[in-house]
Amino acid sequence: MTRYLSWLCPVCKFISQHRQPRVFTHLPVNGLTLNFYKFSSYISCTKDTSEMANQDVVSIFSSAVNSVLPHQLIRNHIQLDHNGKNLVIEEQKYKLDNNIYVVGFGKAVLGMARAVDDTLSQHIVRGIISVPTGIQENFRDAGKLDMLLDSNSKIEVREGSKNNMPDKSSYQTAMRIQDLVSKLREKDLLIVLISGGGSALLPLPIPPVTLEEELELTQIMSKNGANIDELNILRKNIEVLKGGGLAKQAFPAKVIALIVSDVIADKLEIISSGPTVADKSTPQQCLMILKQLNLQDKIPESINTLLIRRTREITKSTGSMEYTGGTQWEHVQNVIVGNNKMALAAASMKAEQLGFLPIILSSVLDGEASKVGVMFGMLARYAALSFGYKVSNPKSSDYVQLELDLVTKGVPKKTLKKVVALAQHAYNIKKPICILTGGETTVQVKGSGIGGRNQEMVVACALEIDKQCRNDTSVLANFDLIFLSGGTDGIDGPTPVAGAVIDQTFIQKCNDNNMDALTYLRNNDTFNLFGKISEECLILIGHTGTNVMDIQALVIKSK
Repeated sequence: MTRYLSWLCPVCKFISQHRQPRVFTHLPVNGLTLNFYKFSSYISCTKDTSEMANQDVVSIFSSAVNSVLPHQLIRNHIQLDHNGKNLVIEEQKYKLDNNIYVVGFGKAVLGMARAVDDTLSQHIVRGIISVPTGIQENFRDAGKLDMLLDSNSKIEVREGSKNNMPDKSSYQTAMRIQDLVSKLREKDLLIVLISGGGSALLPLPIPPVTLEEELELTQIMSKNGANIDELNILRKNIEVLKGGGLAKQAFPAKVIALIVSDVIADKLEIISSGPTVADKSTPQQCLMILKQLNLQDKIPESINTLLIRRTREITKSTGSMEYTGGTQWEHVQNVIVGNNKMALAAASMKAEQLGFLPIILSSVLDGEASKVGVMFGMLARYAALSFGYKVSNPKSSDYVQLELDLVTKGVPKKTLKKVVALAQHAYNIKKPICILTGGETTVQVKGSGIGGRNQEMVVACALEIDKQCRNDTSVLANFDLIFLSGGTDGIDGPTPVAGAVIDQTFIQKCNDNNMDALTYLRNNDTFNLFGKISEECLILIGHTGTNVMDIQALVIKSK
């Protein structure tokens, strides 16, 4: 993970279309090299007293990413017994006898497959994995050769789903995966590698529905107000391998699914549309969704035909609309090998090593990125005021109002009490605090600029910190406030960076140079704002080969 120089050329080409980079600063942390863009800009930024704290926050983020890299995750969860004849996963043993088959689909499975191959290659008979177009070249150019399979591996790598959309290549790979798993026998062991992006990489509609018709269905539903849950229900009922279909195809072979979760609360039925999980949805439910959206006459007729036919078949065989799939699931073991909680735990440990008092507030953060950023800006001042806070303080009424505003924003009162207790303890022992969260937010794209959800959250936080402290200069005078938000996959929106980090001086720098940060935020152009204002804000780590959503770190450090 330390060789990124060869990958910087295409990144620089991207950046140069917007702002010419001047030089890169490389900060190697725990094996992960983080590069901060330094741009030629309208100002000459000087290093401030919080620069070291900024680097500490980035170190915390890098530790989170390192903890969920594929090699580490797989090695933590698959082991051989003392004689090497049994595979042990979470205390469950599987006999090894040249009987392992491997399939996988998702953005993180290439590195996962390499780790499985390194451990079990002598027992692997055959394998096929479906990965995003261009990912092997990206890793090769970045020098991440440990993320690639050896040329003599028995696991075949097939690329597809350009722009994260199902295509002919991923469809053909899905057919090959079905052919492989459907021929397995009882003595065989199927290892299934699953990560975010797997749904687009495993498209296999049930005939007579074609891939083109399923894509048309997705577009029609999206344009007519369908949510992601409704889309997933339809996909699972019109495809062969989703909604537990892959596990059914593999029966009677034993199935071990090793899963890197990129969804809130690690819902197995949602990750890549649950190919190894029993599905409780029904074709009848799909017909009801289409009726509610008034889409029965707008979707391809083959889909209506399939859903009606399957509804009749299930009713006839079970006598009711309940559908269990008719397969015993004892042959399947689903294991979450990586998730946001693991990344947060590593971040917390690193923060403590660096001298912070850390607290993890949530691993299920969601909502609109800019609104969440506002919440963090309010939380920054609230935590700062909680250092040595006394009710007799002249600003106590302002403090109480700020607490009420945070509760209105959705922050539970018990969470705020934890923050207060942490800040008061930090005040007593003279340490800074680090508030950690994880999850995945969304962005409403209304402008024509370039940015991502993490960069938008950071700018919104900076604006709110400036607003909160405008009439309370004591906070700015006595504290460094630092906020970072970054994607563990290394990519934030259509930009080459993972996210950004700011301190409480960022908006002042914008104002000093006649840059209206709010205008850039509303135009979804935060990437260019950072390029013009700050020397060390944008974080470049390249494609990490993993994805457990995003990590946020808010530091409050008394001066």
